[in-house]
Amino acid sequence: MTWTRTGVRADELREEAPRGVTIGERAIVLLRQDGTVLAVEGACPHLGGDLADGTVERGQLTCPLHGAVFDVATGEVRADPFGLVPPEGGVGPLAVYPARVVGTEVEVDL
Repeated sequence: MTWTRTGVRADELREEAPRGVTIGERAIVLLRQDGTVLAVEGACPHLGGDLADGTVERGQLTCPLHGAVFDVATGEVRADPFGLVPPEGGVGPLAVYPARVVGTEVEVDL
């Protein structure tokens, strides 16, 4: 495992409020869901929309560009922007990264 510091304190993350960070060249979205800190890839696999600008409701992250919807815990596609029922469709799942809090700071395993 390669745990990487994000520079974000855990107490800065609000429930269901995505926060974008860049680690190296990788865009990551951090968020808090039911008290747990989660990390997912920051670019939508559909057309690269910035998921930090998306919305989270009931554990589902919606891309601001075309409305693809992903489960924040698993990365699974919940709604395809073309109206196809997953797993059919043109959008792949999000990468999900293990996250932890060390002291006060969030770390992500890349």
